[in-house]
Amino acid sequence: MSARIVAALLRDPKEVAEQCKRSEGLGELALTSIGCILLGAAVFGGIAGSFRGGLQIGFSSIKLPLALLATLVVSVPAFFALTIGFGQPSKFRTIAALSLAASARGALVLAGAAPLLWFGVDRGLSYHAAVLLATALYLVAGLAAWALILHGLGGSLRAFVASVACGVVFVGVLGQTAWMLRPFFGRPAQVSVPFVRAREGSFADALVRSSRSAAGIYDVDSSPETSQ
Repeated sequence: MSARIVAALLRDPKEVAEQCKRSEGLGELALTSIGCILLGAAVFGGIAGSFRGGLQIGFSSIKLPLALLATLVVSVPAFFALTIGFGQPSKFRTIAALSLAASARGALVLAGAAPLLWFGVDRGLSYHAAVLLATALYLVAGLAAWALILHGLGGSLRAFVASVACGVVFVGVLGQTAWMLRPFFGRPAQVSVPFVRAREGSFADALVRSSRSAAGIYDVDSSPETSQ
């Protein structure tokens, strides 16, 4: 991993975005970005898993990087198609590099925010409060990643719309991937620690059920557990 690139990911996203457009140094950028994704997401996943403890720590530190990388594999071709559709002439390798770098920046922000989650868990946050805190930190990391994508596409209104569309695709794919790989926190009352839970609908189904529950409408067959 290149310390120079790691520093640029955190402090100078505009420079990283410009580097993604050049052919020189893309290999080093890609390798460093993958390393940041693996390390940053593993740290945050491990802290999330510490809520349940035991094997859940190791499972979550594996599953969160896996979810991010799997999402990139699915999303990058869609990003390329969207940028072309919105009139942003780009090479596929540029979009791939931007996506990797943006995800790496988000993972680094997650790693930096992990002590906040750890402190909350250590101070006895409830299950749902810990999940809400983690969700807020995911949002902060996502905005940091999105900022790099926006720099890479330019500052025009069309670039802004294209970057938002890419963000919507990424969140949707990541949400479904994370849903398939849940749990990440794990409930303390669980007798066993499964690597993944049995399939129960989709991420979209979970959003609908959660929205109905928040409105006081409870489905008889809804599971009391959440996706985390």
